[in-house]
Amino acid sequence: MKLNYALTLADWKAAIQLHSRQKTGRRIQFFINDFVIPTIAVLALGYLIYANSNGQTDVVDGLAMPVTALVGIAVLLPIVRNYRIRKGFRGMFPPSKGGPGYSLDIDDECIHSTRPGIGEAKYYWEGICAIARNKKIILLYISEILFLGIPIRVLSPEQRVELESLIAQHVPKRKP
Repeated sequence: MKLNYALTLADWKAAIQLHSRQKTGRRIQFFINDFVIPTIAVLALGYLIYANSNGQTDVVDGLAMPVTALVGIAVLLPIVRNYRIRKGFRGMFPPSKGGPGYSLDIDDECIHSTRPGIGEAKYYWEGICAIARNKKIILLYISEILFLGIPIRVLSPEQRVELESLIAQHVPKRKP
């Protein structure tokens, strides 16, 4: 099977999101950053407003700076994450004459990956240690943190069935 496609920022975001859900530690980190810190910031800000309205100036004076810092962190975390994802995408997939495209030749022996103007690599099925998939992307793990992403949108139904059968034959049933 031969695939030619360009990986988009949306594909990269889907891959990062799927990758972040594969380990408990990553899930906890994202839960803390996405839910715990913003919740504590909103509650602390609400308490600060309540204390200020009740004339508790000593509480307001003591908590104003930490609550401001916490709210700033809660606002900056998603902005910084989005910036890092975009910067990582530009670093991993720099513009080239051929574009940010991939050419994958997948057979029963190996996966031959070519990026025109950048380089090429050959991954034997024995080297694929795990797989993760969702409705948007399939990640073939080369190591615990390195993966080859194949967007579902570029696969025809026949290619998807063929890829799934190759994966079922060659990849162990472990998570990355």
